[in-house]
Formats: sequence, structure tokens, C-alpha cells
Amino acid sequence: MSEVDKKVIAICGAGGCGKSTLVEDILFVNKKITRKGSTEKGNLTMDFDSEEMERKVSIQLSIANIQINNSIIYLIDTPGYHNFIGDALCGIKASDCAILVVDIQEGVKAQTERFYYELEREKKPFVVFVNAIDKENSDFKKAFKSINELFKAIAFELPITKDNKTVGYIDILSLKAYNFNQEEINLPDELKDEADNYHSQMIEEVSSLKDELLENYLSGDALNQELFSNTLFEAIQSQKIIPVLVGSAFLGYNTQKLIDFANTYLPSAKNEDNTSKGLVFKTYNDPQSGKLSLIRVLSGKFPPDSVYYNLNKEQEERIGAVQTLIGKTTTNMTSAEAGDIIAVAKLKYTQTGDTLSNDKKDTPVEFVKMPLPFISYAVYGSSKNDDEKISTYMGKILESDPTLSFKKNIETNEFILTGMGANHLEVVVSRLKKFGLDIKLKLPKVAYKETIKEKTTHKARFKKQTGGHGQFGDVTIEIEPLPRGAGFEFVDMIVGGAIPRQFIPSVEKGVKSAMEKGPLAEYPITDIKVKLIDGMYHPVDSSDFSFQMAGSMAFKEGVQKCKPTLLEPILEMEVFVPEENVGDIIGDINARRGKMLKMETYGKRHNFKQVVVLIPEAEILEYAPTLRSLTSGRGFFRTKFYGYEEVPAQKAQKIIESAKSQEN
Repeated sequence: MSEVDKKVIAICGAGGCGKSTLVEDILFVNKKITRKGSTEKGNLTMDFDSEEMERKVSIQLSIANIQINNSIIYLIDTPGYHNFIGDALCGIKASDCAILVVDIQEGVKAQTERFYYELEREKKPFVVFVNAIDKENSDFKKAFKSINELFKAIAFELPITKDNKTVGYIDILSLKAYNFNQEEINLPDELKDEADNYHSQMIEEVSSLKDELLENYLSGDALNQELFSNTLFEAIQSQKIIPVLVGSAFLGYNTQKLIDFANTYLPSAKNEDNTSKGLVFKTYNDPQSGKLSLIRVLSGKFPPDSVYYNLNKEQEERIGAVQTLIGKTTTNMTSAEAGDIIAVAKLKYTQTGDTLSNDKKDTPVEFVKMPLPFISYAVYGSSKNDDEKISTYMGKILESDPTLSFKKNIETNEFILTGMGANHLEVVVSRLKKFGLDIKLKLPKVAYKETIKEKTTHKARFKKQTGGHGQFGDVTIEIEPLPRGAGFEFVDMIVGGAIPRQFIPSVEKGVKSAMEKGPLAEYPITDIKVKLIDGMYHPVDSSDFSFQMAGSMAFKEGVQKCKPTLLEPILEMEVFVPEENVGDIIGDINARRGKMLKMETYGKRHNFKQVVVLIPEAEILEYAPTLRSLTSGRGFFRTKFYGYEEVPAQKAQKIIESAKSQEN
């Protein structure tokens, strides 16, 4: 075990709660920076990306470190908004523990819940920091109540307000009051009962975890202080007790007290084996500086100029310089060991989520299961020549953001970019512009199709006479509908050589060509069966081309008599929502022509429901903002292709008219 104690703390919480400002103050107090930046001025150490400066929100994780006595503490500042949740989950995965920040006025929000569930699932102990206690009309009781509605927490500090101004806090364990210079002051009489109640709750909760303490507590005897302290330490490390502390990141109230508390009670890094092993939890990819991988060292050592094995890609990687970061500022390291976070440039094969080891037989670390992206837009460059560049540079962006999806829709011939929200995709567009691409986002085209409802027989003849050989092909086909999802079937029923064998495939080729544009709105035709039942040929003028044309003509003319109809893609959609929002969600889904399949309780969140429906794709192209609005940001959904169904007549007519107007 190293003589220097190391721990990695993820700073997480809902957007706007002051995480980056908190880290800024901690860095300033610990002399890692000489001047404090602010969100308003766009010069925070941890929000160094140009997009973050412009938008004044964190959009990616960033790291820093401080040293307190014999401890090195790495801080991972994570984004709080849903659009950028991927980096927050990566930061939690790379940490030993966390500080969950809650704004005193806003209390627990949707993203606070999301991060709590992730910390619980990952078994990462954490403390809660109720921030911005300097705000006017702040109500600690209200904020604390919202926290306890999500999980059981214990107040370790209580703010003191005088004349609507926060002047200090009460240490609940010692029942002593302090100002924010950490000087003891008188405990206000009006807060004594409240402080006593919080104190009793703390003593009772800790004592209940050890029989000896519980006996002393119930009998009124003095508690064994050493046993009490050890029990409290173990309880926080095992998530049995979640402490709540208070302060103001903006004014620097209690931020050092918070980090000292976290250093004392939250767990440190472990180094349990001799294997050198590291987890790549973030990739930066910048047009100027190139690729930079952040690695959490899990065990062993990572010296510069060494070779490791990527267990996921089964490739060797050479590590050059080993650096550490404070925001974007790099510092070279002579070596790194368990508990360190290092930055390594230009790894060839390695991506976010990969494990590096000096043992090829080692097991890769299971990485974060990313939430499915659910808002999609079509990506258009300024010219068709941009397609290859878009694919190349999107590959670089995908390396640094695993919540994105990018693919080509073959049916609509569009590039489809899918992310966590509109702001998420706007950031991607801005990043592509830095690579020199002028990009526009449009709603994706819906891959409508056409089919038929009736059967017919039709004959067509292609005849053309010019100088020399002419063209002649004559076919009779039978067209009939197939069950939904059957696709296309071609049946050769020619007997007696009415059409020579070598021209039969030509007829099929002509039919398939004609099926690419249907009679209603030129959407592809599907679920159709064509039988070639008769025909005629000319020994000199018949050719492959003439029978392709005859087959195409017969199909185009015949399909008009088969009552053509429009089909639309149907998705199976799972919507995950709080129980109190189910009625609104179902009402909205019904208005979008959705059909309910089932509803059941979702996972450990007993107040969450999973609603499964079938719904037309066209109805949910812009569903994400509606769902977030109806559920105050708590709902999410995912979809998969189910099949095609006939579009209702009135709706179909509008789609056909729209398609024809675009042609003109």
C-alpha cells in the first residue's frame, strides 16, 4: 500500500447546483489556482471547453487534484444536465466515492434522483452538500425533506440565519455553532430544539448499528466515543448513513470543511494485487490537440514509455508521457499508481470503456451501461461531398461521447444522429463546425412504404423499332398482396417457352425496379407477389432490356388497379415514468395513435412504471421534449422497430399531398 493515501471523488448533482463552482473554490483554497473564476465570466477551471464557456454549463467531465496533509484527492467534476449524462456516469464509475450537490432552493431534482440511483447501484458511498445557503429565503428544512423523500439522510450541519442572512452553521454532532471563519459563536436559542432533534436522530441511527452502543443509548449511559466514531466511519463507507453538510460554493462557505469531512469519512483507493491495470473512462478529441485518454489506475503502476494490453480490443498499446490534469492544464508525472488519474495522448486502439493491463489474461472491467439515446435528427452537410468527412469526424466525436449514435438509414438515405436531447445534438453540430464542416439538422424522413389491397392481372408490351434491330418484349403478370412483413415474391409460371429462360430474370429485374417508386407518393412498394404467367418474344428483337422494360411497364400499370395504400413504420416504445404521471402519458400516447400493450412496475424504483405501447414513428419524432415536460424531466423512453401498418385514409392523403408538393 502506498504511503500516500489517495481517493477519487465524483462531484455530481443536477445542472445548475454549483458543482464546478464548488471545485473552483476547493482548488483556490488549496492553492491549486491563484484566482477564482466564475460561471458568469466563463472562466471556471473545470469548464474549459469553448462550448461550456459559451453555454455556461458543464457538458463534459473534467478532473483536478489537491493534496491535504498525506492525502491526494482527485476531483471529477461531472455534468448535471440530462443531455450530457454519459460523462457523469463515466465519472461515477471511475470514482471511489462522491459528493452529491443539492441546491438549497431547488432541492432534489430529476437528475439528483438519477445520480443517487447510480451511486447506489455502483455501491459508491457519498455525502450530500446542500449548496447556496447564502441565497435569500432559503429553507433548509424544505431541502432536507426533499432529500429524505429520495433516501434516508442525516443532517450533520444546520445553517444559522440572522436577518435573512446566513451567518454560520451548527455542527450537529458536537452541538456547537461556528461562523464561516470556523470561529465558535453562540448557538441561537431559537435553533436549540431543532439542533437537538437532529443530534438525537444522529446518535440513535449510529447507535442502532452496534449492540453495545444501542444498550448504552437505551439505558441513558454515556456512549463509548471511540466505538461511536468507528461505527460512524464504517456506516458512511457502507452507505448505511448518508451525511448532509451545508455551505456556499460561491462565497466559499464550508467548502474546505466539506472536503476535509470527505477525506476523513469517504473510502480511499485500494491496491489489492500486483497487476498493473487501468480503466479508460473518458476520451477528449480536439481538432488541434488530438486524442487524450483519461485512465483511472486501479492497481499496480503506470510509468511513462511502457506497453500495456488493451483487454477489450486485444491489442498492445504504447503509453508515452504520463500526465495529470487540473482542468485543461497538464503536468508530467514520473509514475502513477492505484488511485491516480492519468492523461495519455494518442492511444491507437483504445476507446472509452476499455481496460489496459500488463497481463493479457486479465479480465476487463465491466463499464457503464449507457442510457439509450432517444432524440434523432438527420444530418446534412452543405454538399454531397461532405458525406465522407461527416462520417470521419463523427467517428472522432463518438469516441469522446458514448451516448451518441450515428448511422446511415439506407431506406431514406440520410445520416441519422441520435442523442440525449436537442442541446446535446447542438453541441455535436458545433464540434463538427470546428472540424470545418457546415452542418444542419433536420427532422428525419419517415420511411413510408406502399402496398396493395387487391389482386389483378395485367399485360404489357414494350415495342420499339429503329434502324437495325428493334426491341420487343411482351409479358402478362398477376399481382397480389402478401401478408404484412412478407416483402416480395416473384414466381415464374411460364410454360412452353412463351418467354425464353434467359429473359425470365430480366422480367423480375424490371418489376423490382418499378417497385422502388410506388404510385401514391413514390415510396417503395412491399408485401407483394408477382407471378409471370404468360408472354411473347421475337427471335431477333427480344433482349434483356426489352423484357426489363416490359416487366416494369406491366407492374406500374397493373399496380394502379390493385387499390394501392400507404404503410407507415410502427415502433414498440417503452416509456418509463413516475406513477403520478401515468395518466398524462397514456392520454398523450392515445392522441398520437398509440396502442397500449402493457404496464408494470419498473425495477427498484417502486414509484416508476414501465408503459409499453405500439406507436407510429411519425408521431414521436419530437416526443422527447414532451415527455420531459410531462414528467418534470424524470421520464425516459426507448424504441425498437416493430413492423409496418396501413396509414388511416385521412392521414395518408396528407402524407401523399405533402410528398407530391416536395417533388414539385
